[in-house]
Amino acid sequence: MVSNDPYEGALFIPSGGPVWHWRALWRQWRWAGFKSELARHLENWQPPSDRLLLMGPSAGWCLPSAFLARFKTIDAVDIDPLAPLLFRFNHGLALARSGTSLTFHKLNLFREFDSILKAYPEHAILFSNVLGQHLFHDEDQARAQATIEAIKLSLSNRYWASFHDRLSGAYPPGKALPIAQTSPRAVESAKLASDLGLSGQWLDHLTVNVLPDETERHLILWPLLADWLHIVEFGSVEPR
Repeated sequence: MVSNDPYEGALFIPSGGPVWHWRALWRQWRWAGFKSELARHLENWQPPSDRLLLMGPSAGWCLPSAFLARFKTIDAVDIDPLAPLLFRFNHGLALARSGTSLTFHKLNLFREFDSILKAYPEHAILFSNVLGQHLFHDEDQARAQATIEAIKLSLSNRYWASFHDRLSGAYPPGKALPIAQTSPRAVESAKLASDLGLSGQWLDHLTVNVLPDETERHLILWPLLADWLHIVEFGSVEPR
């Protein structure tokens, strides 16, 4: 896979950096519903490995420590230079108590994807809200989408899961959130927006075909800001 990422090595990046971390720190209580629903899906994901390859976790603001503590070894891959320190701030105590070994690797997961997979052949893999952010790191949207969709082909013999943005956009403060859905197959973005009763302009994060066709998809609603909503999709995959 090829990634022409203008933000590689930078402190301020669209999918991380100081602004993101500050926002996440102060909105933890508003994200409680999203985090609880995500934790439920991660609890139900039971890959037969005690090793986890964590792709793009940033500081793990939305990841449950209890899920991470299930593993003996975690290898995390992220280009955000602040991620290792803040991830340990969020989860270090729980991981120390469980005896979980945590190692961060400052790598571009799209550029180094094949070599990363070869280096950790026994690890289960979790893409932590990273695939839907790739459109911000590659100005060619067609290429970005092709890169995202190629991932499942490389993982046909692995246990893996992903939660990723499908749509994001302005949402009136105080308005009731749409009802979350589960689908046995991919739903095109325009139909998804219509099914959820969304109006106005919504950003398509190019992730409609991230998961294999037969994978069950669970939607989770994430009110990122008081007036900004993300529609997040979770799915888990077993070897074919």
